[in-house]
Amino acid sequence: MNTKVLRWIGFGLAIALIVTVLGYAARYSTAVSKPVEIKGYEKWDPELVKEFAALPVQDGGRVKPFSTWAGFEMLTINGKRSIKLQSGDEIIKLGPVEWALDCMFRPDTADQMPFFQVENAQVLDMIEMEHDEKKRRDRYSFMELSGENGQRLSKIDEIGNQLREKQGKQIDLDQIETQFVDLSTNMRSYISMRSLLNPVRKRLSPDDTDFSLLSYWVKSWPDLARVLQMQMQSQETADQARGLLNNIGMRMEGSIYSQVTMMPPLESDQKAWPARRTWLMDYMSFKTPFDQAQYDYLVELEKLALAYDKGGQKALLEAVKAYKKKIAPALESRGEGQSIPSEITYYKMDYFFNAFVFSILGFLAVALGWVAPGSKLSKCCNIIGWVILALVIAITVAGITHRSILMERPPVGNLYDTIPFIVAVSLIVLAIIEWLTKRSVCLGLALFLGIIGLTLAFAYEQSEGKDHMDPLIAVLRSNYWLTIHVLTITIGYAGGLLTAGLSYVYLLCRWLGLDEGDKKFRRLMTRVVYGGICFTLFFSLVGTILGGVWANDSWGRFWGWDPKENGALIIVLWCLIILHARLGGYIREWGLHTCSVIGAALVTFSWWHVNFLGTGLHSYGFTGDAGLRAVYTVYFINGALAIGAFISGIMESEKKKQIAYQAEMSKVTEKETKSDD
Repeated sequence: MNTKVLRWIGFGLAIALIVTVLGYAARYSTAVSKPVEIKGYEKWDPELVKEFAALPVQDGGRVKPFSTWAGFEMLTINGKRSIKLQSGDEIIKLGPVEWALDCMFRPDTADQMPFFQVENAQVLDMIEMEHDEKKRRDRYSFMELSGENGQRLSKIDEIGNQLREKQGKQIDLDQIETQFVDLSTNMRSYISMRSLLNPVRKRLSPDDTDFSLLSYWVKSWPDLARVLQMQMQSQETADQARGLLNNIGMRMEGSIYSQVTMMPPLESDQKAWPARRTWLMDYMSFKTPFDQAQYDYLVELEKLALAYDKGGQKALLEAVKAYKKKIAPALESRGEGQSIPSEITYYKMDYFFNAFVFSILGFLAVALGWVAPGSKLSKCCNIIGWVILALVIAITVAGITHRSILMERPPVGNLYDTIPFIVAVSLIVLAIIEWLTKRSVCLGLALFLGIIGLTLAFAYEQSEGKDHMDPLIAVLRSNYWLTIHVLTITIGYAGGLLTAGLSYVYLLCRWLGLDEGDKKFRRLMTRVVYGGICFTLFFSLVGTILGGVWANDSWGRFWGWDPKENGALIIVLWCLIILHARLGGYIREWGLHTCSVIGAALVTFSWWHVNFLGTGLHSYGFTGDAGLRAVYTVYFINGALAIGAFISGIMESEKKKQIAYQAEMSKVTEKETKSDD
């Protein structure tokens, strides 16, 4: 086949790969649902949204902006950080803060939004919900799922608790049961958002007096308790008091699932902000004394909660400003909240998504240049590719650096952190290789790996729905060890993956004939892969040894045969096997690239798969079916490529032997002919 045709085919394959990645990312992230129509929807004032976005809250062990907390709540429940509504002819896009405001102050409106993704209609069958008009994979509103007057809520909670008990007994759930648990958990999170300002969002009685305020009865609680203890002769008065208690208790129960806290303590040595519900319950049970500071916060929070119903968005804006002013001295004395503006900027910048978009554009430009190598088009495309690659590196590194500053620790501390870090290392190393080789191969590969890596980051974040900037567990809070062990071992992972990527290019060029039999190109790729294996070995070995030193320092043992430790050891041993086999002449070009591809599977096991085993000190991350399927897909692809490369190597070896044999026979025949003459 004509080489030019093959190059066009290669360009077409590049386009197909991009479309496949984008399609997978879109399908994985969320089910598509047309905007629900909500008549007369009132959009939130941008200034009000801005003020609420910067409201300090504590969640996950750290103080963060309200917008960050709302964003991850929305991502967990909805699968994305936005939802579209239709009001008349206008399409309205709600972000996390607008959605949270609807949940807190207009719950009847929020309940109509198709927010809950149901993967399989059998989940709905478990609660006997009709769904004929819906698709197999669709979205449902809280109103639809809970039923009339919330009649299905108790059933959802009951079944969810039963399935969680099964999980607690190490009994595996089937796919439908797992999806039901997810739905039940998401509904709890939604109820938590709706009840965030409970029990102060509504007055205790219809009248507009102090007697209808929760804060009044909290302050008067000792007097009210004495009334009950005196067993008053007036049964009517006692019944009224008990009715008030029941009302307060029910409102506090409404916030049972809420973990976020909004009231900072004055004591600087108290790390955790007190939960409003816990403080009220302890105070009303006489377990703790009256706390004037917490009471003052409660009064301001009550004003905030009642402001919207009383005076609309304008009153709510003034109330949130007053509340932030009230808690500012405590935040300042505790040294908390200073990074909130920076964190809001971090999410607005959306570094990794922008790097993802530029990676796609850069890869397409470089791929177009492959169609006519050496031409003006190719040179122009390469220049564009270089500019975009430099931009992608700068954006990715800036995102990692910004995260690190916000977290006040080195850039890698959990599984999510490793993804953008590996992407950045791969981009930088491949850019250096491209600068030295100038063959456009590493330029395109770098951008393609950027696309794949950042897609993985998005998929993982969506699957987890968790803020990965939250503090680490105590034993990991060592910036020294995080820097010298975790970073080096992660660089080793990056080395193994980018080396395999180079081998993929070699194999495809050989199989499709894109190298046109250029032996110099083949030798160059083989030398680069050999260097990549050395790079991987160095960082993996150093990182593994340093990890043992850290383990000895933390737990008193150097090695514990933990799955993660074993995975790191396997990478080191495999690299040593490759280098010795190459040095001893047991493997040549095909063999080296075959082993490099197998190495990618081993890196995947150590980096990712061990997190699904549920054992060992390094077992962290998600355990969803989708993630495990992705791991098995990587194994299948690398296995198929390795088998293909192995067979190709054997065939080429046999062909060389046959050619050598024919050449030898030709010489023998020639000698015999000469002797006959």
